[in-house]
Amino acid sequence: MKPPIPKLLLITDLQVCPDLQHGVAQALTGGVKHVLLRIKNSKDKNSLGQWAKKLHILTQKQKAHLLISGDIDVALAFNNVGLHLPDRAITTQKARKLLGNNRLLGRSCHNLIGALSAIKEGADYITLSPLFATKSHPQAIPLGLEQFAAIKEKIPGPVLALGGINGENTPAAISAGAYGVALIRGILGEPSPKDAARILLQKIEHN
Repeated sequence: MKPPIPKLLLITDLQVCPDLQHGVAQALTGGVKHVLLRIKNSKDKNSLGQWAKKLHILTQKQKAHLLISGDIDVALAFNNVGLHLPDRAITTQKARKLLGNNRLLGRSCHNLIGALSAIKEGADYITLSPLFATKSHPQAIPLGLEQFAAIKEKIPGPVLALGGINGENTPAAISAGAYGVALIRGILGEPSPKDAARILLQKIEHN
């Protein structure tokens, strides 16, 4: 059975959280059910595979779900692990064909055309970014709530808000039409990832 669509997608970043196992474990304890493993600026598949093993164990223990960013071979090496496609990855259609229908497939999108294409070709959800200014991509111009909402209305599938998301602005993102949120620093950059995750989930559920 395919895992549920993420309401809260935690994205990893070793620069934000060098002790990644500890940070992810804390977030899972706080209620996170979806973790996207992204090793930024790394072409070392062995490193990605090693981190996948570690985080797969953690997510399995907490009955949570792991997704891999960009590397379908690593995703397929584990039972029921999903895939999230960045901008320059293979097509969504090809990824869906290789993955089959029982694994989660998401795609990063920044405009309506890309989002419509991803959903049509089999993505279970897309991330639309950046909603707010973000340290991960400081050069990117934020969509803002109004433009985000206008794009979301035309997308026939779940849209996760990404970019500058935190506990304070999550309710605004949900009110703008987001199915859920995806973030790094809003959990892994906080003193207590466990508490940050718990607060975020409460705000998503009660919005």
